Amino acid sequence: MIHQDTKQLRAAISEYTEKSTELALLIFGLDLLVYVASIVGIIFFENIALKISCSLLAGFKIASLFIIGHDASHNAFTDRKILNQVIARIAFLPSLHNYGLWCVEHNRIHHQATNIKGMDSWSPFSLEEYDALPVWRKRLERFYRSLSGICFYYMIERWWKNKFFPFKSIKGKYNSVNWDFLLVVSYLVSYLSLLTYIGAVSTSTSPVELLILGFVIPFLLWNFMMGFTVYQHHTHESLPWCKSRKDREKIGGQEDLTMHVKYPHWYNVVSHNIMEHTAHHVDPRIPLYQLSKAQNKLSDLLGDNINVIRFSFIGFIKTLDKCKLYDYENNCWLDFNGEQTTDLLVADEKVELAEVA
Repeated sequence: MIHQDTKQLRAAISEYTEKSTELALLIFGLDLLVYVASIVGIIFFENIALKISCSLLAGFKIASLFIIGHDASHNAFTDRKILNQVIARIAFLPSLHNYGLWCVEHNRIHHQATNIKGMDSWSPFSLEEYDALPVWRKRLERFYRSLSGICFYYMIERWWKNKFFPFKSIKGKYNSVNWDFLLVVSYLVSYLSLLTYIGAVSTSTSPVELLILGFVIPFLLWNFMMGFTVYQHHTHESLPWCKSRKDREKIGGQEDLTMHVKYPHWYNVVSHNIMEHTAHHVDPRIPLYQLSKAQNKLSDLLGDNINVIRFSFIGFIKTLDKCKLYDYENNCWLDFNGEQTTDLLVADEKVELAEVA
């Protein structure tokens, strides 16, 4: 593992932190318009194939709006702080995310505790921890770390426990979590009531059909996309995990624990460059519409020392198969039987970043 100077990298790509409020509002407006149009299509189209297509589109646009909310919560979408807060809250509504909780769980914890055991998404158990689990929890963990379980991992372990209801008291800067929860619940009740009412008075559809197509399918698709994306960002047979912040400091910076997964250009466009993730972790202030340029600059600076793969479905399945448990003492991935599936991932090697031209 190569340890780079994250601060030096951040300085090298600082030019891409410049924001355009006009461009941001255009992106937000278009995404919101397409999302609303997809819901309208679900309600008014009579052809079931068109209804299902709109339902899938709605799920995809929930993800797109969420990415905008993610940027805005970092104060990285427009150049106005209050406007970012308003946009984030609106953009998070279809995904039912509590803005205040997200700022704590993502901005404060994830970005400060990336790949630290028990503090980040997809945190793997050690063999000893897994063996101590009850049978039902072992089965659940096996399900989570499968293709069909990705959706439910995010929905249960991340959204429900940390990003919807404020189970824990949050003190400090984001003490609006209770009000944000009420905002999300008000939206949810109003939206479900609208679908139910329209289904009840319509002659071409039913409340159950509208609830399934307008809420259940889009919400499940969104959770799958989120779990699928987050998994790829920080779980790979070449990426280590750590027991503590102290251990992570020995391994390296944000760029050493983040994977840049290359997708076709069209996917980066429609997904707002969410897979250009190394640049985001080096500097979360970079807006989504600048991430591609920033990622290219990082790739030029780091050369072969950057974590990068090209997405393939077969490769993803292989990663799922290899990355079940983690040996935090020897720094390697294990399967559920405790067999080592990867090489040792941490060495003492350290190099200096090449001088930036």
